Amino acid sequence: MDYIVSNMVNTLSDKVLKFERVNSDRDYSGGGWFDEVSHAIYLYSDMSFRYVINTFRSVSGGGLSLPYQNKEEYIGLWKITYEGFKTYLIFTFDDGSQQKHETQNLGTGLQRLNDQTWNRYLIQ
Repeated sequence: MDYIVSNMVNTLSDKVLKFERVNSDRDYSGGGWFDEVSHAIYLYSDMSFRYVINTFRSVSGGGLSLPYQNKEEYIGLWKITYEGFKTYLIFTFDDGSQQKHETQNLGTGLQRLNDQTWNRYLIQ
């Protein structure tokens, strides 16, 4: 068990996990909507993290465009646990709240968090 935890800590230390979702109406008639959300989780070797969520949305029609842009940042500490033959990534945010995500190394540059596949990169 200790090997599994330390191996996952080594895999995730000094890495950024990224996930993006883009949706649009795919209608090129001059009006429509666009929605993009990107998540980046920076996991540092001192077991701290920074979670950044960037959101961009736009609705247009009749010559009018309404864009919306937002950036959220959260910080705290992360750790890995192994329970019931599953590995979990646990975030403890600065406000004391926690999130627990099942995680798995899917090979070079890919990490699963719950049911989503994230890209894994070295922090530059």
